[in-house]
Amino acid sequence: MKKRILTMLLASVLSASLLAGCGGSKESAANTEKGTEEASESTQADAGEKHLNMAYHSEIKNLDPAASSWETKRIGVGENLFRINDDLQLEPWLADSYEQVDDLTWKITLKDGIKFSNGKELTGEAAKACLDRTCEKNQRAVTMLNIASIEAEGQTLTITTNDVNAALLNNLADLVGTILDVDTLEGENAIPVGTGPFVIASMEEGKMELVANKDYWDGVPKLDSVTIKYILDGNAQAMALDSGEIDLAFQLPTENITQFMDSDKITVTSNTGSRSQILYFDYTNEFLADHSVREAISSAIDREAFANVINKGNSEAATAIFPVSFSYGKVPGVSYDVEHAKKLLADAGYKDNDGDGVLDKNGKALSFNLYTYGEHGTLLATFAEAIQASLKEIGIAINIETNDYDAHTNILKAGGFDLALNSYIMAPVADPQYFCDIMLRTGADYNYGKYSDEKVDELIAQLDKEFDAVKREELAKEIQAVEVEDCGFFTLGHLKYQIAANNKVSGYSTQATEAYILTKDTDIAAE
Repeated sequence: MKKRILTMLLASVLSASLLAGCGGSKESAANTEKGTEEASESTQADAGEKHLNMAYHSEIKNLDPAASSWETKRIGVGENLFRINDDLQLEPWLADSYEQVDDLTWKITLKDGIKFSNGKELTGEAAKACLDRTCEKNQRAVTMLNIASIEAEGQTLTITTNDVNAALLNNLADLVGTILDVDTLEGENAIPVGTGPFVIASMEEGKMELVANKDYWDGVPKLDSVTIKYILDGNAQAMALDSGEIDLAFQLPTENITQFMDSDKITVTSNTGSRSQILYFDYTNEFLADHSVREAISSAIDREAFANVINKGNSEAATAIFPVSFSYGKVPGVSYDVEHAKKLLADAGYKDNDGDGVLDKNGKALSFNLYTYGEHGTLLATFAEAIQASLKEIGIAINIETNDYDAHTNILKAGGFDLALNSYIMAPVADPQYFCDIMLRTGADYNYGKYSDEKVDELIAQLDKEFDAVKREELAKEIQAVEVEDCGFFTLGHLKYQIAANNKVSGYSTQATEAYILTKDTDIAAE
C-alpha cells in the first residue's frame, strides 16, 4: 500500500515547481542622514570596492518590527538586545549584561558607545522607546514579552513582566525585539535606522540598496555595499545566480537548489531549520472534532515521502512539533499506517453508502475544504495536492482552495475552514515556549483551529514559569506527547534552511532560526 501511495503522489505532484516566494511591492526612495551624495556614491561598485548582489524571494514591503518584519535584522540593519548564536544558544548582543532581580524583574545593561547609523546614541531610553512602541502595535509582542513596564536609567533597562516569563530574554531576540531609532519608523516612506553593519541607502521598485556602516560598533564591515534584488520566481533566481547577476540567494525552490548541488562555482549550505508545514484541524467541524478522524488523517499521510520524495530531501520528516535535531524535539509521532486509518474510520461508523469512493455518516460525506496559500506549484500548494491524494485513499474527499497570504490569514481568523496548511518557524528564538504560547495554548493568538486540552494548558503554564533548562526540555516533550495523543494538529516536516552563493562569497549566516543572513563578516573575494 505504501508503494502504491508513493507512486500516486509522485505522479500527481512531482511535476510541480516547489517553494516559490510570495509578496507584494513597495515603492519609495529615500536616503539616510548620511546624505544623498554619500549613499549614491557608495551604492556604485567602484573599482576596489566590495559589492554583493543578493536575491530576495519577495518584495520587502515593510521594515517595521512592529509590523512583524523580519527584514531589518536579516539584512544587517537592525539588532537586538540578545541574539541566538550558531549553537542555538542565547547571548548578549546590544546588551552588555543582565540580572534577574526576582521572578518578574530583569535588569539589562546596554553596551556603552553604540550609536545608531545616523549618529544618535543608543541609550536605555532609546531602547525603551522602541520596545514600548512595538508592544503598543503588535499583539505577538504583547504575548511573547508580557511586559508590564520598562524603566530606563542611563544604559540600564528594568523590565517588569505581568507574570513569570522564563523565556523573556530569548523572546527579546525575536524580530519584535529589534531595536531601531523610533523617529525613523513613522511615515509612509519610512526607512528605519538601526545599529547594524549596514545602512539602507534607498528603496526603489524592485530593489534595495545598502551601504556599509563605517562607524559600526563591532568593527568595519567587509562589504562596502549590497544590492538586494526582488526576484520572486525561483527559476529567475537560479538563472541570475548561474549567470553571475546575483551572488547569493536563500530558500531557493527545491527544483532550483538541486541544480547547484554539484556545481563547481556555487556553494549550497544547509541546516535543518524549525520552519514547519502545519495542518490545522478546525474543531468546529463535527467530523474533525472526532478524534478517530484526526488520527486517521494523521495516519494516512506519509511524512517521509513528503520530505524525501516530494521535496527531494530538502525537508526533515516531522514526528511531533519540533525537529528531532532539537534537544526537545525527540518525541514519537503518529505512525504512517493506511490500513490503520481505514480501520479507525470503519470502527467509528464511516461507510461509503453510495459507492462514490467517499465515506459518509448520518447522511453527510466525509469531505473537507483545505485552505493554503501561494501559487500553483509552490511548496504548500504541492503538499496540499499530495494530502488530497493521500486522503482519497482512505475515503476522505478534499477540496483545495489556494489564496494569497493575506486572504488566507483572514480565512483562518474567521474560522470554519475545516483544514488549513500553513508554514511557520516553530522556534525562532530556539526555545519551545514561543510556539506553545502563541499557537498551542487554549485561546492563543494563532490557535486558529481552536485546539484545547486542559493538560496541555497546565504544562504550558509550568513551562512559562520554569527557569531550569533541563526541566524546560522535559516539559516541552511532555506537551508534545499530549498533543500527539490528541492529534491536535499535524506537522508534516521541517524545511531545511538553504543558501546558494557564489564561491567568492563568505561570512553569511545559515542559522536555523532564519533570522540572520548578512553580517559584518559577509565578504566577497575579488575576481
